[in-house]
Amino acid sequence: MYEGRTIARTILPVKLGQEITAVVDDIRIDGMGIVHVTEHYPLYIADAIPNEKIRLCVTQVDKFSGYAKVIERIVSSDARQNNHRQYLIEAGTAPLVNLKYEAQLVLKQKQIQKLFAKQGLTVTVAPTVGMRKPTYYRNKTIVPVKWQNEKLTSGFYRRGSHELVPMTDYFVNDQAIDQAIVIVRDILEKYQISAFDPDTQQGAIRYIMVRRGYYSHELMVVLVSDVPTLPNESEIVNEIHTQLPELKSLRLNYSPKREYVLLSPNNRTLWGEDAIHDTLLGYDFIIGPNSFYQVNPQMTEILYDLAAQKAELQANDIVIDAYSGIGTIGISVANRVKKVIGVEVVPGAVADAQLNLVNNQITNATYILADAPEQFKRWQQERLKPDVVFVDPPRRGLTAELIEATVDMGPNRFVYISCNPVTLARDAVEIIRRGYHIDGSILPVDQFPQTSHVESITVFRKD
Repeated sequence: MYEGRTIARTILPVKLGQEITAVVDDIRIDGMGIVHVTEHYPLYIADAIPNEKIRLCVTQVDKFSGYAKVIERIVSSDARQNNHRQYLIEAGTAPLVNLKYEAQLVLKQKQIQKLFAKQGLTVTVAPTVGMRKPTYYRNKTIVPVKWQNEKLTSGFYRRGSHELVPMTDYFVNDQAIDQAIVIVRDILEKYQISAFDPDTQQGAIRYIMVRRGYYSHELMVVLVSDVPTLPNESEIVNEIHTQLPELKSLRLNYSPKREYVLLSPNNRTLWGEDAIHDTLLGYDFIIGPNSFYQVNPQMTEILYDLAAQKAELQANDIVIDAYSGIGTIGISVANRVKKVIGVEVVPGAVADAQLNLVNNQITNATYILADAPEQFKRWQQERLKPDVVFVDPPRRGLTAELIEATVDMGPNRFVYISCNPVTLARDAVEIIRRGYHIDGSILPVDQFPQTSHVESITVFRKD
């Protein structure tokens, strides 16, 4: 007990289990609808579209925000469609599945605009470039498996729970990938292979990963395992390659849960090749289990071509390709410029990039194994003067060190391909502060239909 002191209590504007009728204000960057109970206290609701009038029940609260679920939709939005796939909403894998595709494209354009405005930047955001067929487009998936109700189940975990939502139709994967997942899962079930349980932290198989070449139709299956060897391994391998005619590569990725990564670098080939091939913009790429390769090949070709156009590449340009992965961007622009230098921190990706150079007879590009910010500093010290720098960073965006080293090298054009508009807007403030301006409009490209994610291309030009 504290004498002479008043303990402040936070009085929340809502209570757990409370029912409220409200109009949806907006959609959050993760696809959840937003209802503002007060100006500073939002509730987040799955499958809620702006301007809909809904009755909701509060399911979770904290000091700053809460979550709720829709009990009744009193007034529906004109932008709503029913795709009869509510399980995708439950798992959060396709949170915009009930939003008409034209409205998805407008939403993504507006979200980028709002995030830049929040940073105090006035920009022009072009209409989002969309897909002709915005379903069944992914060339890769990683799906968890779990024993539930005495069946080996594949799907995705319900939001905030350890309950797996069973799925056979993922709506965004190449349909051959969905079929492969079921076949592999059923074979694992036949041999009673244990699956990793998040409650007990025990079990062998953690995920089934499948990749399929969009043009080549070559199939890779990766069994991501908590153990280095599976029981009945040879029988399982034989059945998988017998039942999957397109299979070119079957690998086991030993990735113990304690390492907290989806895939480790520890791969063992169980059958076939170590990698598969596919083409992008006419170039042949080698794709391994750990390769970063864009998951929507149809839109990736558009994305990279538009990025090259917006960069206004010249025949004498020296180009740096940062976060280069297996070399997709650099190789796709090499024939338009004098020289490409790529940098990537993942050893396997650099090895693949170097093979891809040979494979495609590219002689004016080099790929270096290094951490991009550190390598940029070295280039700066060596007085390297690139004309164009392409960056395609992970969702966390650029580091302050990379931005500083880039602007110190003084490229005329700085092309930022972003998969996260939150970090793009943040980084833009620093890039502009250091002597660059946004050249033209920001161009959103819808790499991920039915989800809240959006890629975009922003060109920064030296003042």
